[in-house]
Amino acid sequence: MSGKNPWQIFSEECKGVADAYQHLMKEANLGGVLDEKTRLLILIGIYSTTRDPVALRHFVREAIKAGAKRREIEAAALLPFSTGVTSAELSIPLIVEICQAEK
Repeated sequence: MSGKNPWQIFSEECKGVADAYQHLMKEANLGGVLDEKTRLLILIGIYSTTRDPVALRHFVREAIKAGAKRREIEAAALLPFSTGVTSAELSIPLIVEICQAEK
């Protein structure tokens, strides 16, 4: 496989769909009412629940860039904990790995 990540390949192969998805994500923030860090923390909670490590890795890195601290990211991953322990089982080790690598 090339050095491209799955999103890059998808965006090239299905440009219209990728553009529509990005537009939807922007519009879902209702004109930017959520600041970027908050939006990313919510997405971390969502992708922790769906057990999507590719998206989770991406949004953890983006949250760090947006100023989120490790404990804030972990809290966002744990909030959907009531949906089952498996979300934390995946999320916390992944967050620890990324935060250690970002230092």
